[in-house]
Amino acid sequence: MTPEAVRKRVFLVGGILFAMMLAVSAVLFTREISRIQEEKTRRSEVMGELPDFALVSQKGRSVGRSDLLGRVHVVNFFYTSCTGPSPVLTKKMAGLQEAWLDEQDIGYMSITVDPERDTPTVLASYAAENGAREGWVFLTGETERVHDLIRHGFRSPVYAISGAEAIHHSLRFALLDKRGRVRAHLDAASPTLVADAAPIVKRLLAEN
Repeated sequence: MTPEAVRKRVFLVGGILFAMMLAVSAVLFTREISRIQEEKTRRSEVMGELPDFALVSQKGRSVGRSDLLGRVHVVNFFYTSCTGPSPVLTKKMAGLQEAWLDEQDIGYMSITVDPERDTPTVLASYAAENGAREGWVFLTGETERVHDLIRHGFRSPVYAISGAEAIHHSLRFALLDKRGRVRAHLDAASPTLVADAAPIVKRLLAEN
């Protein structure tokens, strides 16, 4: 085989391999795009719809489902005597409020899982200690009703730990749309919580 023929064969084989690499890359790219779209769709799904409820804020005001309509809300669960995750969750919520301070259509709610201890007065002190700004509401109520709302409305776990003073609750933040529906749960432990939440919140704000 002449050198010219060898060069042609090398170019031919190289061209075929390059074309195959492009084809494989195109398939992988398409799959990644599909995965991203599926993730966006999953996050956009309605995960739960809040029933009518009546809780009490740290200011002693009654708060119900109708008070949530028309605004996007970020919600977390905690209790003031918790020495574990609750203080961290509260700081995370403060960080979210600080990041979106200029956005008037976002509300913030922290619902206690220990209503018997966390009275409106206790919650008011806790809110002040943690620098809660206007628009961040701390809620309490009858224990059974609060836990039922968390379990069936927010689709989140809550239960007392046998033989201990602790109460197990979700470490995720719930995002509500303007119609009072749960649209996403976000891992509060994520170091990029604000970045994780931002595109979802932006999309919910754009919805009617």
